[in-house]
Amino acid sequence: MALSGGLRFGMVQGRLIPAPPGQLQWFPQDDWEAEFFLAPAVGIDFIELIAERNHNPANPLWSESGHDRLRALAATNRLSLHAFCNDYIVDHPLIGSREVLDQNFHLIDLGAKLGCEKLILPLFEHSELSADTMTDYIAPLRAIADRAQAGGVTVCLETILDGAQLVTLLDRLDHPSIAVVYDTGNRVAFGHDLPADIRLLADRIAHVHIKDKNAANANVLLGTGLVNFQAVFEALADIGYDGPYTFETQRGRDPVRTAQYNVGLVHYFHAEAAAR
Repeated sequence: MALSGGLRFGMVQGRLIPAPPGQLQWFPQDDWEAEFFLAPAVGIDFIELIAERNHNPANPLWSESGHDRLRALAATNRLSLHAFCNDYIVDHPLIGSREVLDQNFHLIDLGAKLGCEKLILPLFEHSELSADTMTDYIAPLRAIADRAQAGGVTVCLETILDGAQLVTLLDRLDHPSIAVVYDTGNRVAFGHDLPADIRLLADRIAHVHIKDKNAANANVLLGTGLVNFQAVFEALADIGYDGPYTFETQRGRDPVRTAQYNVGLVHYFHAEAAAR
């Protein structure tokens, strides 16, 4: 069992093993099972599963046999199947497409069957939700949230919006199964005030992605970019956040050694914030 000292850690699928050159968000194809055996030794409690930008029928999310294998691997390694992410909407616009909406419904049903608790919706690129397009997203996001609520899944939105804009969006959606995933790297890249936004959003944050970015918007080793982790964890302590931390980090030269470093960094800043 991962000994995480009261903290719960996830790892975005594909970040614990080497990837092809230039590939950051990457489903590990024939090697995807390996991460389930690596995760417990580095203090990871779950692999955050990803549905890829383009449909891949070989991804275990999409088949009954894949689900059986996911459950067996999780049980063998004492992991959970806590969260899954739909990258499909990054390349396929959610607005105006019944096919994309149905893809979300189908994925939610499959995630619920697996016992996943959270669906991460990255509303970027072809599905970018901005202050200007917010109204267009209300109806489809409510429909997705209704389907998720029926399966006991919380929809966690990731957007380019700042804290105040996110509050406006959540107020307009007014749905108990919609919350926010707070991504430290993306937030700092957008120029947001991370501690202020965290305190403003408070219990509307249901999930946290940990990563660091530099001024060139590159994903870098934690602590070497723009994110002030001390201030972030102080803000998270102030709102009483007790959910998991998922690493959406770069792999470094050795993904397992990098993961060990990442876990230690979060433990350090979490303890520093608690000791104030």
